[in-house]
Amino acid sequence: MTLPKIDVPTYDIPLPSSGKTVKIRPFVVKEEKLLLMAIESKDNENIIKTTKQVINNCIVSGDLDLEKMPFFDVDYLFIALRAKSIGENIETSYICNNLVDGNKCGGVFEAVIDISNCVIEKKDDISMDIIISSKIAIKMKYPSYSIMKMITGNESNFQKKIRIISSCIDRITNGDQVYSSKDYSKEELVEFIEGLTSEQYKKLEEFVDNLPSFTIETSGVCPKCGFEHNIKYTDFTRFFQ
Repeated sequence: MTLPKIDVPTYDIPLPSSGKTVKIRPFVVKEEKLLLMAIESKDNENIIKTTKQVINNCIVSGDLDLEKMPFFDVDYLFIALRAKSIGENIETSYICNNLVDGNKCGGVFEAVIDISNCVIEKKDDISMDIIISSKIAIKMKYPSYSIMKMITGNESNFQKKIRIISSCIDRITNGDQVYSSKDYSKEELVEFIEGLTSEQYKKLEEFVDNLPSFTIETSGVCPKCGFEHNIKYTDFTRFFQ
């Protein structure tokens, strides 16, 4: 006789970038095990691959391609899955940096993160259309989840930023001529960026410096000095725990 299958609830989650609704189910024990094993491996590529696999598994309905979605949509889906699967509250510890007589307090205090309060911070005045010169304009796009999570390692911050900028270019217009980024290699796009003047480069840099990101606000009181901390939490990796 076959063992019974357990019914799992489903939830409608609106994507931050478009408002499009996706139906998800909580991840199950075997998927939670995969996530924990990925974190323990400390292999960034493995963590990214496993995260996307679990999200795909848990999408009940909705035509989604995680490789093409903006990175913050994927982050948001994962946070929603974590909340529906394990719980909305996460207890964590912080070190008090309040200055007492000129020295950092150093006391340890507990805070509870309610991930149901996750919000996407996005600046409306940052345009996707950037004018480089009287003839040249660049249409930007948001980078993918894999791009944002894999830009790590020994590269300088400047090199990382150029790589992110190159992945954000959708198309380049020069008068009536349109150049789609998909027709050019990463190296060619990087070469184009490195050929810009400092003033032109800063316009692209501003776009990348103001990419949407998720944040969760919480607070906690240091028992040593009594200082109340207001905390913005952005480290999604601890949501595995």
